[in-house]
Amino acid sequence: MSTSSTPAPGAVQVTNFALPPPTASNGYGTIPTHETPTTKPTSTSTRVLAPDLLRGLILPLMSLDHAALFMGAWLHGTPEQSESAGTIFTRWNFNAAYISRTVTHLCAPGFFFLMGMGTVYFHRSRAKLGWGRGRMTRHFVVRALALTAVNEVMGLTLMWGRHFWLINIVLIGLAVDYLLTGLLCLVVDGTERSVAGAIDGMLVKAGKGSDDAARRPLLANGGSAAAEEQRGHSNGNGTTAATPVASARAQTLSFWLHNFVLAVLTYITIFWNVWLSPSGGHCSATSAQPSSFSQSPIELLALAPSSVSTMAEQPPSPPGSRFGPWFDFWFYSVQNKRVMSGFPPLAWISFCIFGMLYARVMLYKRWTPRAVVAWNLGVGVVLAALFVGTRVLHFGNLSEGCLRMPEQLAHPERNQYLVSIKSFFYITKYPPSPAFFFLTMSVNFALLALFSAIPPAVATAIPGLMNFGGSALFFYVAHMYLYFLLAIPARYFFEHDLPDTPPNAWERTKGLGASAPFWITWIAGLFILSPMCRAYGRFKAAQSADSLWRFF
Repeated sequence: MSTSSTPAPGAVQVTNFALPPPTASNGYGTIPTHETPTTKPTSTSTRVLAPDLLRGLILPLMSLDHAALFMGAWLHGTPEQSESAGTIFTRWNFNAAYISRTVTHLCAPGFFFLMGMGTVYFHRSRAKLGWGRGRMTRHFVVRALALTAVNEVMGLTLMWGRHFWLINIVLIGLAVDYLLTGLLCLVVDGTERSVAGAIDGMLVKAGKGSDDAARRPLLANGGSAAAEEQRGHSNGNGTTAATPVASARAQTLSFWLHNFVLAVLTYITIFWNVWLSPSGGHCSATSAQPSSFSQSPIELLALAPSSVSTMAEQPPSPPGSRFGPWFDFWFYSVQNKRVMSGFPPLAWISFCIFGMLYARVMLYKRWTPRAVVAWNLGVGVVLAALFVGTRVLHFGNLSEGCLRMPEQLAHPERNQYLVSIKSFFYITKYPPSPAFFFLTMSVNFALLALFSAIPPAVATAIPGLMNFGGSALFFYVAHMYLYFLLAIPARYFFEHDLPDTPPNAWERTKGLGASAPFWITWIAGLFILSPMCRAYGRFKAAQSADSLWRFF
């Protein structure tokens, strides 16, 4: 997220990446970089800090989750069974595992949210450079295919012996949702101009507008991305054709109308995980065993060092819906002979749409740094209040009546989420429940507020975060192979019988546990990854705008 020149001292910074410096901004701190969106770097630019710092934090948290799987540190869930919808849980994981897994829940929502933000920034920056919709569409398609190809290569190399055609730990979900969000961004751009023109016509007919209103800009200082793009649009060959600009009033109405539609889409796409759940997210009061929809965590099956075929029993597979396997892939975790998918694309797209909405608001007007901090904190507080509502009012959960821990059995008359701290913060990830959305995004917004408040000089001194945040896909690929390799000697020297017997016969009972060798190996991996990411970031900055290397 950069601009093409260094702003004057004290100037309000911009959020867009790869843009000439517009007059509107969002108040995020920035740092100098040396990249431009055209060919190779020729001028100094600025890069927004807060989103990169957030990404740079959630990446090592993600690596903790995967390192724990490779080295057998703990069972993969806050309850020992799993974190799947409509599953009866009878035992919590031990404290270190519960806390670690709860914290790492921030990662996937953060990735999808930041990706949704990125499509808005990308669209605006490339529109400034004269890219037409066709060229942007090709970019979205190529990037989605590139993510899919990377996923398949990793599946064939790291997960050899599983005999699956497709293993979707997260990249396939990101690829599909990136494409869908990018196309949605183009649709919103086109309809926003059309609706503004239609509103102008209605205002003129109603006597509340004037015929020359279409020639007035939205804001004197340049206004929103929509306003700028309505003054001129790419005709597909790199030139810009003048187009009528709707009145400021019409543009404002159209802008907020589209934001309202995106907010409604966010609501629908997170709550349909509840509406489409085979059990409605409830467990039967008469069930004594885990429900038929119970399943093993996909990450555990995919990244465990031994093939599940060598274990005592095969893990249970989730049942198919009445709509068939093709429908299931989009909305449910899937595990069959050919496909293992833990991140159904349409179950996670709400985070991307929410990111689109957030980016549009941030690019709409001037934001001082203090206003950005207050805005992020405010959104975080609202989301936290909604999460508390899911606990108290029993809405937006996929685990109603499913917690059968000792504390629930001791107090069957009480709200299952309010009998213990672990129960209160338990959230369903497969697929993500609205409660999962509210809790994880409230914390992500609190972190955005924190990183927005940190002076740039201090922020860039935080070890590793900028290196990780600027090369996210490279980090993802590299950390998988690195911890896979580090786990070999770690298990050879330090593997032992785990004290907690797994509740499922198909899970391993040996590993490092939450021991000092595990934590040391994980931290050592981050020290190795940091200079690798920094070097790759420099290499990426020297590539052209269309280079596939920039996708990493």
